[in-house]
Parts: sequence; C-alpha cells; structure tokens
Amino acid sequence: MSIHPTPYGTYEIKWRENGRQKSATRKTKKEALALDAEVSRRTAEGKPVVRRKDAPTLEEFAAEWMATRSDLEESTQRKYIEWLRVHILPDLGHLSLVELRPRRLAEWQADRLAEGAGPAVLGKAQSLLGQILRKAVLPYEYLDVNPVLALDRPAYRKNEHRWLTANEVESLRSWFLSEEDLGSATLISILGYVGIRPQDALGLEWQDVGDRLRVVRKNSEGTIRPGSKTGQHYKRRVYLPGPVADDLVDWQEASEGAGLIFPRAKDGAPWTKNDYDNWRSRIRPDGSRGRSFKAAAEAVGLGSTLKPYDLRHTAASLYAATGWGAVEIADQLGHSPTESQRTYQHILLPDGAAPRRSIEDYIGEARDSEIVAA
Repeated sequence: MSIHPTPYGTYEIKWRENGRQKSATRKTKKEALALDAEVSRRTAEGKPVVRRKDAPTLEEFAAEWMATRSDLEESTQRKYIEWLRVHILPDLGHLSLVELRPRRLAEWQADRLAEGAGPAVLGKAQSLLGQILRKAVLPYEYLDVNPVLALDRPAYRKNEHRWLTANEVESLRSWFLSEEDLGSATLISILGYVGIRPQDALGLEWQDVGDRLRVVRKNSEGTIRPGSKTGQHYKRRVYLPGPVADDLVDWQEASEGAGLIFPRAKDGAPWTKNDYDNWRSRIRPDGSRGRSFKAAAEAVGLGSTLKPYDLRHTAASLYAATGWGAVEIADQLGHSPTESQRTYQHILLPDGAAPRRSIEDYIGEARDSEIVAA
C-alpha cells in the first residue's frame, strides 16, 4: 500500500487485492491516511476493500432489496415505497453505500425533523433504512457495521392504549343488536373477548370454530391470505369464551353461514379496505355516520375517538385481570410476551389478591346488566 500526492492537489492510495492493482483518491492527506488504515485493516481481516465507485448508490441498492421482498403484503410494500420516496431517497438516494456514515445519517434525521416530518413516521422510515443496510453488511460486505444502529429513534409521545370494561363492550354490542345488525354485534364480541386483530377476524371461516378458534388466515384488503398479520406461516388456536361461541351459533343460524364468518353482505366476498373503513366510520350523504362502529361508540357515550383496535386491548386487559400470564396473553393475541408484559403488566393483580374470575364471569355479568338496563 502506498499514498502519493497527485498533480491536482489530491492524494492517491494504491494497494493490491486478489493479485490486481487497485486505487482510490481522497481530497486531503488526512482522508487518505484514514483510508490507508482502513485498507490495511480490511486486508488483514481478509475482507474486500469497497471503493465508492464499486458500491451501488442507496437508491440502486434499495430498489434491488425491494425486488427481493416478495414476502411483503401489498399494503406493506406501498408503505415502504412511500417512506423511501418521501423520507429517504431525496436526501440519501444518490450517495454510495460506503458514504452512509452515522454522522451523515444523523444530519439526515435532523434535517427531516426540521422540515416537519413526523417523528413517528420518520422512525418507521429509519427502521426501514436499517433493514436495507443490514443487507449491505451481510452478505454484500459493502459496510462493516450498519450505521443506522448508531441513531436514536426520533422521540415522540405515543398515544396511550385504550381499553373498555366488559360492560362498555356490551353497550356497543347491544347498539348493533338494536339496529338489527347481528353480524356486527358478533364481530364486536370476537374483537372484545377473543382479542384477535380485525384482519384476522375478517379472515375467519366457519370451519375454524370448535372448542377453540383457529386463526390460520387473514384478510389483506379484500384478499384472503394464509397466516396472520404477524406472518404468512404464523397460525394458532386461541381460547373461545363460551358466550362468544354462543354468539357465533346465533349468527350462523341467522345468516345460514358457510365459508367466511364475516362476508360482505351483497355478494359474500371478503371485506375490502373500503368495506372495513365504511364499517368503522361510515358517513352518509346527509352527514350522519350510519350503522358504523363510530356511530355506535358515539351513541353509547364512548366518544368519537374509539377504534375497533381498542377492543383488542380490552380483551388483553380482561385476560390479564382473570390471571393469565404474559405468555398466555401473547399467544391469544398473536404478539410477543415482551409486548404483553410491557403493555398489560400494570393490570395484573398482585399476589394475595381476591380470587380471580373467569372471562365468562365478566361477560355474563355485563350482559345481565345490559338486560336489566334495557
């Protein structure tokens, strides 16, 4: 290896790799010495020396990475493409991978925040960049270390999880029953007392109902796919409370159900994203919300910000109150035990507390209260 000044005021570093002469140029002697040290280190470790001109740009590498991700849902692909287009590639796409040093990425993060990017979505874009650059470390060895690991995620205040009591779930369910919408009432029961994701609930078929409920497919914007939102191959059997099983029997008899438990009424097809959005927050031409989840929430005094996904947190809180542990709740909901521990630990009863009740007790008491109130 050697360093030579050039007639242009720059410095050229030369070395041999795999029997071939290679070189690179740096503007200052300090930069040349730093590269010379890096060449020496990588050569001693038996690693290739990646020059700027040898490494692809981030835009090229990201396009190649996206092309290999056939495992992603279409909705996830759209999100990734949007984050790349809006947050990542305009500032970083033209740079060679070897130029993506931690300081450069820190400047990118600060600039995006100064330009008004939301911390939450920027954090997701940063996570995506980390996934892409992980491949630049291995197997390609364009980078020794993923530079995204040096960045803190942008700080922001998360919205607190909201969960309901069993009585509040029953008030929602009763509203739909009063509107003669047994299907929506049954969906409320599934979300609030079983706790699976809406996408998973809308992928359920009648053959999945037994002593437990099989969660083996999901509805992805109108397309039924295997697995759950957690992954294509993630399948499980979850606890089905007795009152919810009874609700399913009533709904099957009323709907003469076969195939999907919650099909689209007009043609029996899976719900599309538009169908789900309408059910969640339908707005009629006259400005009213129609027979929607948001209309039900407002009508029973639960406010306009309640979301169907909050019923998932409700189910988790009820199972925690009955004495289920973090691992059991995680398996029921389809997420990690760490997530259960972090989110629901504060509602687990301490040792020595009064005997815990079953979730059937909570549901039965709530339904009795609704009957008395009616």
